[in-house]
Amino acid sequence: MAFQDRHYYRDSGSGAGNPLMWLLTGSVHLFTAFGIRVRAHATFLLFIALVLLLGLGRGTTLHDRAVSMAVLFGIVLLHEFGHCFAARWTGGSAEEVMLTPLGGLAFTMARRRWWPTFVTVAGGPLVNVIICIVTGLALLALGFRVPLNPYGYLRVLDNADVGWWNVAYYLYWIYYVSYLLLLFNVLPVFPLDGGQMLQALLWPRLGYYRSMMVALNVGLVGSVLMFAYGLLIGGGLMILLIAVWCFMNCFQLRAQMKTEGPWGFAEEDSIDYTSSLHEPERKPGRRERSAARRAEKLAQEERAERQRIDAILEKVSRHGMNSLTWWEKRTLKKATEHQRQRDLELGRSRRI
Repeated sequence: MAFQDRHYYRDSGSGAGNPLMWLLTGSVHLFTAFGIRVRAHATFLLFIALVLLLGLGRGTTLHDRAVSMAVLFGIVLLHEFGHCFAARWTGGSAEEVMLTPLGGLAFTMARRRWWPTFVTVAGGPLVNVIICIVTGLALLALGFRVPLNPYGYLRVLDNADVGWWNVAYYLYWIYYVSYLLLLFNVLPVFPLDGGQMLQALLWPRLGYYRSMMVALNVGLVGSVLMFAYGLLIGGGLMILLIAVWCFMNCFQLRAQMKTEGPWGFAEEDSIDYTSSLHEPERKPGRRERSAARRAEKLAQEERAERQRIDAILEKVSRHGMNSLTWWEKRTLKKATEHQRQRDLELGRSRRI
């Protein structure tokens, strides 16, 4: 069965019959909205349970903890929907959102150009900016101070003696969480939004491959600095985990890109050469011979892509969708988009 005929968006085999494996790789479907399926990773549910039971940071009461988790869930979800709507607005697609303890993951497929990619990535932080502006103005209207230092929120809330019955209490929580997520996400550390926006901005000048390598190298340095910050200044366990996660993603993706080389990503910077294969019969010139070589190269890459997809789908059937790496999910998404474009072209040709 070809990859486009298989239902690989499922994780029924993920940890089936093994509760421990499900806890590490499983997920729960929450709801579907605007054609986007929202799922929560099992570790995200465990994270919420631990916070409610043991507390986290200022949350000294069960009410504080419940409010913090509800606000975190809502803001992360809106952030990911921002990515999805931005992708659709630029002509891409968005089908699924996964919530994890380290943040959300929006499975989007932006058009393979720098501007649609940048808009898709920037859509998430833009949601946080809007939330901060709305809640900040509401707090100012109520006579409260809005600190630019996100950690100043705690002192302001304590000094104001705002109880849970006051609407300002909830506005401060929303402003605080959204502001922290905004500042953190715009760090130029791949695969955080800041790192991806950096890559998109460098793309038209350096090309896709070189811009990715620059962004990944910056991400490696940034993740090390983030880890040092967590150790020396006391950023908390979450900062350390995110720093390690960013470093591993940058390291693995950089190694995989170096293995494929610039030619493996030439499609992101190229134009469609297939039209040159339908010229009237005549002695082929240098351009035609070059186009033919490119077409043959593309055919070889398509065969290699199908082999990679079959291997990935075999992994999905055995271990579930969540067992895939970021690179494997990217490969699967890219192949799906290729097939969709081929089907559209075939449909147009049949109508003609």
